[in-house]
Amino acid sequence: MAADRTIGRYRRWYARLLRLYPSPYRERFGEPMTQTFTDLIRERADAKRGMHAYALGTFAETTAQIMRENMTQLMQTRAVLRWVLITAALLAVPALAMVFNLAIPDPGSATQDGVNWSPMDFALMGVLILGSGLLFEYAVARAGDRAHRAAVGIAVLAGFGLIWVNLAVGMMDVQNGNLLYVLVLFVALAGAAIGRFEPREAAMAMFATAIAHVVVAAIGLFANLGPTILADAFFVLAWLAAGVLFRQASVSSSVAS
Repeated sequence: MAADRTIGRYRRWYARLLRLYPSPYRERFGEPMTQTFTDLIRERADAKRGMHAYALGTFAETTAQIMRENMTQLMQTRAVLRWVLITAALLAVPALAMVFNLAIPDPGSATQDGVNWSPMDFALMGVLILGSGLLFEYAVARAGDRAHRAAVGIAVLAGFGLIWVNLAVGMMDVQNGNLLYVLVLFVALAGAAIGRFEPREAAMAMFATAIAHVVVAAIGLFANLGPTILADAFFVLAWLAAGVLFRQASVSSSVAS
């Protein structure tokens, strides 16, 4: 009886994981894959041959396949090329500023001496811009209406901005305190991944992210880590705005159906 409950739990988790596949792939192979997984894990449970290890291994392997399949789908569009060009154009600004020694304030050094980026700075910013752009493309492809697309844009920009500010100057005076914001990003990314940016699930994820951000800011305040309250308030409002728009998209979708 206990084994049946465990198998049912693994089946539900696996079915949710398969929701991360692109829609055409999921609609074609999702149900057969779920049934095959259930049959194999039941065989291992009956034979007492490491059911849990098999389930975890299958989750890891499927996650890698999902990433490859989504990347393959993106590569078949112009999204990757578009964001590679956007990334290159944005990185050209600080590069040219360094070459011509332009007196542009550098947020990374908090000085007025101009831009002074290291190769690692360029690499990190390139990965951040390109990754955010591809995440936006992935999510917008599943968006239904304008509210849904706007919510995706706000959520991705808020995540991008939070990482950028922490890398550049930090949200708190104490450097180690900035690591607390990893929790905020984890809540946002995990919630979005589980819900695949579907409006109802994404709305709950954004509201949970806003709560997590408030908790982190409160910890920083009471622990005297020097949080920037105005910046925290801005990001909390951004998470809430994304949640409200996702919620509006969910209501519109329910009415339409």
